[in-house]
Amino acid sequence: MGGMDEDIHLAMHREADELGKFATHLRVHAPRAVSREEAARFLDELLVQITKGCIEHGADLVGHVKAFLKAPNGAMSASLIDLGRRSNVTHDFGGGSTFQDAELTLHVIVHGIWDPEVREQSLEAMERVFKQFGLKYEVIKDYYETEKGIAHHQKK
Repeated sequence: MGGMDEDIHLAMHREADELGKFATHLRVHAPRAVSREEAARFLDELLVQITKGCIEHGADLVGHVKAFLKAPNGAMSASLIDLGRRSNVTHDFGGGSTFQDAELTLHVIVHGIWDPEVREQSLEAMERVFKQFGLKYEVIKDYYETEKGIAHHQKK
């Protein structure tokens, strides 16, 4: 397919599923120890802010907004599908566990807005929430790549 054909083909997919997606993998660093309770509040607030931003910019349905945090001494996952219910957070950290360094995978799927807007709302929420909790992050991988959206149709 030529460049224009690929753009049209991707647009046809978007018209059919109307889903906007964004995913990223981050390194997270805290200048001080973070408790599992604070980590749960952080993940919940991150997912809530991303979802609110997407809804305020045209999304009409949440597919899922998920995060998975992995630290040396445990892991935590959070999932949000309804703003009225906040996030469901689970973990396997022991009592009194803390961490300073972790990796975080974030995955956002919403209906009604396209990938660029989902990415923008996610990045803006990340900046605010990381700052609010005094955390720093480094992007390991930003999965916003148009090529992946059309790769399954290209001949090798």
